[in-house]
Amino acid sequence: MPKVARPTKPLAVVNVYGKQTNGACEVEVCFLPDPDIIVGEGNSKAFLALDASASMKPMYGDPGPFPGLRPNYVQAVARKIGSILCSVSKTGTVGAAYWALHFPGDRTEWVGELDEAAWENANIVGPKTEKWGRGTRLLPALRIAVEEVHRDSDWSMAVFIKDGLIEDEQDCMDYCTQLGKAVDAGTSKPIKFVLIGVGSEVDEDQLERFDDMFEKTDLEGKIDLWSTSPVSSIQDESDILAVLYGELMTEDMIVASSGRVESGSGQELQTSPSCNDGMPGKVRFFLPPGEKLFRIHVAGQTIEQDCAEVVSRV
Repeated sequence: MPKVARPTKPLAVVNVYGKQTNGACEVEVCFLPDPDIIVGEGNSKAFLALDASASMKPMYGDPGPFPGLRPNYVQAVARKIGSILCSVSKTGTVGAAYWALHFPGDRTEWVGELDEAAWENANIVGPKTEKWGRGTRLLPALRIAVEEVHRDSDWSMAVFIKDGLIEDEQDCMDYCTQLGKAVDAGTSKPIKFVLIGVGSEVDEDQLERFDDMFEKTDLEGKIDLWSTSPVSSIQDESDILAVLYGELMTEDMIVASSGRVESGSGQELQTSPSCNDGMPGKVRFFLPPGEKLFRIHVAGQTIEQDCAEVVSRV
């Protein structure tokens, strides 16, 4: 489903579903969460996988054939995400690896297991032993996340940074379908994947396909493995928190003792679940036909969100 690129804080996620027969759009809103509430008390782990295909070289600060210094964008983003993910892991450390290495882009290289202090100064400059990849295959990194990092964990989060097109999309879909069935059956513990697209060549349609992987399947509404975002949404720490944890908010998490939602024209909207007993961390409502804006009145403030660009696409 389409989502608002940069939700108004403290909203983390605003999804807009297809129009109803009367022209109304269903909207789903998630508030910025507290990671400690999301993770709970069990054993948890985190993993950060960095695309090191050749097309990513400029984002690692490689000047190429032209003189002058380029900023190492991947390092800056990885340091922020790595530090934040340390709050997820009960060990206080986050494992990291480069992926999409070698000619077909199917190899990986371990970076290390870093704590928060180490992430603040981490040297993220690209692979040391393997060659930069000529393809972008995600499945090997997915396998590390599930079969190595997630092993013996009660809950895990794996974040993948990539540019361009993932070439083994169907293989990843097949692998995740089996994983989703195992999680649903209780034979595998929950895991959350976050896919962050960077650069101008990101295929946003592919990001949406990963995000909506289980729509119209038996797992729809039961398992949600993926959250995705283009890099335009990654500007500061609150943006990163929104991408990492926003879709993990639930209807049972109450963020304020009361609240209400209205359309841009001032019509009060019914929500699911109801806000009568408190504002849920995740809430749905229908935006009336022709409306492209909504307001949430909560905790003494008014949050106004324009959805015009997204509504026009559904």
